[in-house]
Amino acid sequence: MKKKIKLIYLKQPAKFIKKNNIKENEIDELVIKLVKIIKFQKQINLDFKNLKGELKGKYRIRKGRIRIIVTIKDIEEILEAIIECIDFRGNVYK
Repeated sequence: MKKKIKLIYLKQPAKFIKKNNIKENEIDELVIKLVKIIKFQKQINLDFKNLKGELKGKYRIRKGRIRIIVTIKDIEEILEAIIECIDFRGNVYK
């Protein structure tokens, strides 16, 4: 059964993308790669990490100075990737 991937941007990441003139499709590609690695065990080169502590259950994607915090939820035929935060290194974990 093929699952669909649904990307959901919360308010903060959407504002950060607009303010910093980042292409949304670049973020989309990174998050889709993460979902493929986590849920489908694909061998894709991506700098990500499973977070610990208060952020347990979330993933961090690193791209240059930017960090992306993502939660993946598996709901029936849909995989929801919720982009919770995008910010520069050092600000993202606050």
